[in-house]
Amino acid sequence: MIKPALIATLSLALLGACSSDSDSGGSGGSGSGSLSLGVTDAPVDNAEAVVVAFTAVELLDAEGEVALRFDLDQTQQVDLLEQQGDNQFFLIQDEQIPVGVYEEVRLIVADQANASCNAAQSNPQHPSYITIDGTDFPLIVPSGGQSGLKVRGPLTIAAGGSAAYTVDFDLRKSIAERGATGCYNLRPVLRVVDNAQVGTLRGSINPALLADSSCIADPVTGRGAAVYVYPGAGVTPDDFDGTNPEPLTTALLKPELVGDDQLTSFSYEVGFLLEGNYTVALSCQAGNDLPAPSNDDIAFLQPTDVTVVRDTHVTVDFDVVPVVETAVE
Repeated sequence: MIKPALIATLSLALLGACSSDSDSGGSGGSGSGSLSLGVTDAPVDNAEAVVVAFTAVELLDAEGEVALRFDLDQTQQVDLLEQQGDNQFFLIQDEQIPVGVYEEVRLIVADQANASCNAAQSNPQHPSYITIDGTDFPLIVPSGGQSGLKVRGPLTIAAGGSAAYTVDFDLRKSIAERGATGCYNLRPVLRVVDNAQVGTLRGSINPALLADSSCIADPVTGRGAAVYVYPGAGVTPDDFDGTNPEPLTTALLKPELVGDDQLTSFSYEVGFLLEGNYTVALSCQAGNDLPAPSNDDIAFLQPTDVTVVRDTHVTVDFDVVPVVETAVE
């Protein structure tokens, strides 16, 4: 099976000037400002690649009409698993557009990504695909070539200003196999954030926390474990099951090695978090957390409250809690 080449560049050329139904993006303003739009990912377990083929970006006004459309000069295949933490892939960069408030973003994907499973499997070069245990499977995006992947804004463009936004895919909530067909559906849970209002959460995990008999995670690679982030302080962690409290996003663990591949710790990073209060928890059973409506009884370790400040890196570490012995007289 021939795998499409992955694109590594951080900015994409456009076919030409974008078209607009309104000179003000539906807001009544005048002039123009700069827009950059990227994509990032909260990862999924048990996959080596999740590639989505983008062909265009649309911005919609308050009436739900397409105000601007950017057609990419060629189909751009982005491996979302490479866009984790603070990383992002820019679909639009420093484009001058009319000022205004754009209420929705639509990411248009290659038409074949909207094909039936049989049609997708007949093409050895799937434009969108997921790689599991070294094998590529078609990734079907329902209505992806027509109405696109939709995410509510707003995106605000000020006259003479420069705005940057990021669309965050949460693949843990988004990918499901279509029975035993050998195809997978991508129904992404998306959010869009203003990069001027976000901070980053990062930290380390003591490998001893993954050595407990209740863990399913690999104690060497960290696969099967994840750090969960919930909006608000004092949240009791729960799995992805479609009911509150629902995780906002997750992060996988990265082994930190020294010398001859000696494991010293794991690290994690969650980027593009809006300023505010969150609850953070570790689960070494995240590999059993299936998308909603599945309700999975997984355990969480050391839930911790944290305040994220924009343009700041906040650290939360997960370490072994020492046992305090009480002397008996």
